[in-house]
Amino acid sequence: MKKFAKRLTPLVSVLILTYNRTDLLKNCLDSVLKSDYPNLEFIISDNASQDDIAWFVKKNYSRKKIKVYRKKKNGGLTGGFNFGYQYCKGKYVMLLCNDTTITKKSISEMVKILENDSKIGAIAPKVTQMKNTGYIHSAGSFLTSTGLLYHYGVYQKDSKKYQKSYYVFSTTGAGFLVRSETIIKSGLYSEDFFMAYDESDLCHRIWLSGYTIVYCPKAEIKHIWSATMDSGKPVLWFWNQRNVISSTIMNFSIPYLIPMLVMVNMAFIFWFFLRIYRGEFRHALTLPQLKERKKVQEKIRQVSDQEIFQKAMVNPDFGYYLIHFGRKYQESNLPDRVLY
Repeated sequence: MKKFAKRLTPLVSVLILTYNRTDLLKNCLDSVLKSDYPNLEFIISDNASQDDIAWFVKKNYSRKKIKVYRKKKNGGLTGGFNFGYQYCKGKYVMLLCNDTTITKKSISEMVKILENDSKIGAIAPKVTQMKNTGYIHSAGSFLTSTGLLYHYGVYQKDSKKYQKSYYVFSTTGAGFLVRSETIIKSGLYSEDFFMAYDESDLCHRIWLSGYTIVYCPKAEIKHIWSATMDSGKPVLWFWNQRNVISSTIMNFSIPYLIPMLVMVNMAFIFWFFLRIYRGEFRHALTLPQLKERKKVQEKIRQVSDQEIFQKAMVNPDFGYYLIHFGRKYQESNLPDRVLY
């Protein structure tokens, strides 16, 4: 019966990126191996770990068909996933960081949506906080007119409003399911980004290539926030600011590029002085990489910015921005136009 079900279901490649931390990798692997989806292949992209990941997998999972590929030099999140992706054969690819676990039915629920709607390029699962049970890390992200992202559900207690399916601009990099055909058109990660905002840049190109992205509340990933990199470290702050500017320049059309860039820079000036107020020093921004803009605008873009805004832009109340000062924020319901 299992073999019959396997023939009827498309292959899903589970691609796990890891760098050392075999304790995290074990938890992640144990969870995906319990998936009820019958047709999976398992690939681990070893991002130049000092730990012997191949030996660890062979010792603990000798009866499972898990392939380990080691990158000679650490390529960050972007290079690590791109390296592993070349070995994936599935119609769909589940990208997972090693500091996650996934529920039993998650892959099945996401595949079901993709199989029923060929216009969807990727599925954003509900990502909850592993160390703060019942609270959300991400229920998808929306564009805003400031050029920054509205991370829907962040810091919020899980509730009915997060049980609906809706379009989102971006998923979180902790884990999501993507259609392989989509990646052929949009490309995978931009390796210039190394880490931070990389998934949102990828999602922007998925939208530009004519696909949509949908949030699936029945698929849940638990994530240890900043398990492998402290979110407050200067290096991460630097990469995030740099990459948001780079992505803005590469992906927006000229009519929206200038106002978005102005708003993004104004916001970063605000965040910079907020960090100074807190007594923290941060790196200066470097010039963004521009070489990919022509490719994105001439070869990838199939839809207008306005079409994307209609389904993937939501402006939160001002109170949302105060959560960075430790203020509580009561989230509003989403407009009907973004519901799936």
